[in-house]
Amino acid sequence: MIAGFLFAIILIIGGLAVMRFAIFQIRKFKKGEIKVKKEISDQIAFIVFFVVIIGLIIYSINDLLFN
Repeated sequence: MIAGFLFAIILIIGGLAVMRFAIFQIRKFKKGEIKVKKEISDQIAFIVFFVVIIGLIIYSINDLLFN
């Protein structure tokens, strides 16, 4: 029970850290410090990564609230 709780907390904190890193990257992009590549493979990889992170956060919150 405690191990599951700690695992869920670690997933939530990890997801929040990744989202914070993404916010920094978006700010740099808006300032023009980051060049954008127009390759479809990069966009697909970003979408998959984003979906995985959001899924882990939802899974962790669901595990904390309903178990």
